Amino acid sequence: MTLFSGLNRPHNTLRLLAVISLMGVVLTARAQATLEGDDLFGQIQSLQEQMHIEVSGLERIQNEAKVRAYGNLDQQLTQLLVGFNYITSRNKQGKLAHIAIINKKTARENRGIVLPTRQEGKHLMVSVALSGDGRLWQTVDMLIDTGADLVVLPESMIAPLGLSENQFTLQKMQTANGLSDAKIGVLQELKIAGETVFNVEVAFVADRLLGNTRLLGMSVLGRYQMAIDDNLQAITLIKKAAR
Repeated sequence: MTLFSGLNRPHNTLRLLAVISLMGVVLTARAQATLEGDDLFGQIQSLQEQMHIEVSGLERIQNEAKVRAYGNLDQQLTQLLVGFNYITSRNKQGKLAHIAIINKKTARENRGIVLPTRQEGKHLMVSVALSGDGRLWQTVDMLIDTGADLVVLPESMIAPLGLSENQFTLQKMQTANGLSDAKIGVLQELKIAGETVFNVEVAFVADRLLGNTRLLGMSVLGRYQMAIDDNLQAITLIKKAAR
């Protein structure tokens, strides 16, 4: 496996990648439960039937857009209701029995983002929607990489994201095999777990350097404090207070 490292890099180079290739590695992922429904209301109803639980307060989530969720049912429940205040109760065996949806969180309350991650080998992946111009969108699975300074994507995604070659500056990045060229630009929007992040710095590199990997780096993750729940395979991002 080829590694990128930021150690001993020249002043004008970027530390971009911690891992660039998962090719040839046998990947494992937890079983994915599928929820039906065209909106959040339908998704929660589907979850209610599959988990054999009671959900009250469904009228409070009517007309809410469908939420993209991954993982087992418990993980998807957390992701679906991340924007709402709710109360859970369990039976004597400790199994979830009832959810009471109270209300939608206010902007101040809704500071935490629960990332719907899944595991591939030793790495955590998350689904992210990207747009360079706010008009053209691509939804991709990205590897969470705190060792990457920026979001890192293959050059083949430049046009599909609505970007053009004249929007980039060229910089060198330090890799395990020496210096490589990177095209540095800005994504207008990035959507992750219902949260929209604006003006995200991104590096585009040759496709052969990444394989099928895309990296979610610190130009997004650095805006948050991170809390990791290993049992649920969930990462919560909490917005850093404005200075």
